[in-house]
Amino acid sequence: MSLTQLPPPPDATAASPAAPGLLSRLVSYIRFLAQRFFLLTLILIGASCGVLAVLFHQYVELARHYLIGRALEQHGVAHVIFVVATPTILFSALAWAIRRFAPRAVGANLARVRMAYNQDPSLLGPRAVGATLIATPLSLGAGAPLGPEGPITVITAGFSAAIARVLKLPRKIVRGMIPIGVAAGISAIFNTPITGVVFALEEILGTAERGILGGVLVGSVAAAVVERMLLGGRPTLSAPFSSWSDPRELIGFAIVGVVAGVASGFAIAVAHRLKRRWAAVMPSIVLRAALAGLLIGAAGLLAPEILGVGYDSVSFWLNGGSGAYTTGLAFLVKIVAFVIAISGGIIGGTFAPSLFIGTALGAAIGHGAQDIFPNAGIDPKAYAILGMGTFFAGLLRSPIAAVLIVVELTRDYELIVPLMLGVSLAVAISRRISPLSIVEQQMVDEGWIEEHKAADPLAHVLASETMVPNAVTLPIDATLIDATRKVAGTRHRFYPVVDGEGRLAGVVTREAIDAAAVAGRLDELVRDLVEQPKLVARDTDLVVDLVKQMQIRSVDRCPVVDAAQRVVGFLSPSDLLRARIAHSTETQDEAFEFFE
Repeated sequence: MSLTQLPPPPDATAASPAAPGLLSRLVSYIRFLAQRFFLLTLILIGASCGVLAVLFHQYVELARHYLIGRALEQHGVAHVIFVVATPTILFSALAWAIRRFAPRAVGANLARVRMAYNQDPSLLGPRAVGATLIATPLSLGAGAPLGPEGPITVITAGFSAAIARVLKLPRKIVRGMIPIGVAAGISAIFNTPITGVVFALEEILGTAERGILGGVLVGSVAAAVVERMLLGGRPTLSAPFSSWSDPRELIGFAIVGVVAGVASGFAIAVAHRLKRRWAAVMPSIVLRAALAGLLIGAAGLLAPEILGVGYDSVSFWLNGGSGAYTTGLAFLVKIVAFVIAISGGIIGGTFAPSLFIGTALGAAIGHGAQDIFPNAGIDPKAYAILGMGTFFAGLLRSPIAAVLIVVELTRDYELIVPLMLGVSLAVAISRRISPLSIVEQQMVDEGWIEEHKAADPLAHVLASETMVPNAVTLPIDATLIDATRKVAGTRHRFYPVVDGEGRLAGVVTREAIDAAAVAGRLDELVRDLVEQPKLVARDTDLVVDLVKQMQIRSVDRCPVVDAAQRVVGFLSPSDLLRARIAHSTETQDEAFEFFE
């Protein structure tokens, strides 16, 4: 059958006054075939995502060779100048270009994919995907201590959804193409099809929707097959077999999990606070990117391996290379550079640095333990592998994917028990320090609210709109008798304590003031009774997030401060209840107006 004899697709309009051209009929027939043979369509899209991921990774390597790679090859003063100047200039130029030409490409990659799936598919529009495709390798090539996987998920998810739209597939399928692209991208890079599927489920879908799950499986497998055809099945990272036999080693593995949990939790919390601080004192994103580049370049002078993705170093450590000092230094410098990059708005992903930091951490602990106990038969490779999985889990809160990526990389189940122990400890401890994962925190920082939160009447309400302003505060140098007089007639349980400039110095409980009065110690100062509050709210915090923090920290009230740490109000249960009632009423009124 020739192209001119192609039968029209079922939805073609026979009554058209003019016969469609050959190209138009061909496109219509392709769309018909895509819908008729949907499984084949999924395979082709998954395979295409695999090709994109492999080519993107090669582009990253090429950019690194000609940018930070050339800078690192210099000697003497030129080495210092080029290593510092390369990220400073490139990061600021990319920040300007992205803000100018593709503002929708600004922001965390996985967070954008997640919000595109849940609410706004336009976040993965052609311009945003194109900017990510062009700019990210330049950023990583210039030494950004981040990774390509997050950007790859943006590219493959956007590509998959775009193809589905071109083929005029149903809207639900277009949306479902986003996690399919994510799974295919991760699978192609690491040759880990199972991890790709699970990561898409944990990070994007949230729940295993049966229909989408099938497509995710097909896309991931197709991408892995393409990777095997193009690269011979060699994953980006490879780890050897490692073993453990002495149950006492579980103590060391538990230590890795604990340290990874603490490090990942603080990395999220510090990046969040630093980002807000930088935005307050330096509104220009170009200047922030330049400063971040300067600091990252300086850090690269201490540990050059932290510049860029760093998979070569990770593979070296996974195979037992280096020692405690080198890996410990790499861990410290990389995590500092990572926090600076995230808070400074540098382009790149969080997947690869989590593997780098975790591997360096585990290797440092393993080599250190081997140095201290040379006859204990400790295998540093096992600790490096465990560190990779535990820090990944603590940062991204994807525990199942963290276990599976280690298993798929090593092709070995020997470490499954200590790995599950370390991952569970890391996630639990990291969550105590920072309730939100790195992706969730980035979504909050950038003003994105997921659907389950958006349905809450308080989803967009700030602490400044809910708190009681002009809260009763006590000067830190006041006597207790003055404090007693000031709080007379009030019935609060806590009172914020401020310094001479109105900045928060702590809190004093009503119980402590009354106890001092009964004991006749009213000549003492307020500073003698000051306690540190369990929770301090910012006036720009969302109330829904504060309620979650209150639940975690077992408190029901807290002082509210501004950017300069000056007390501007106090938040109590009655304030939250009043806001809930007020905004619920507003929501109901809007609904009635809609039906009218």
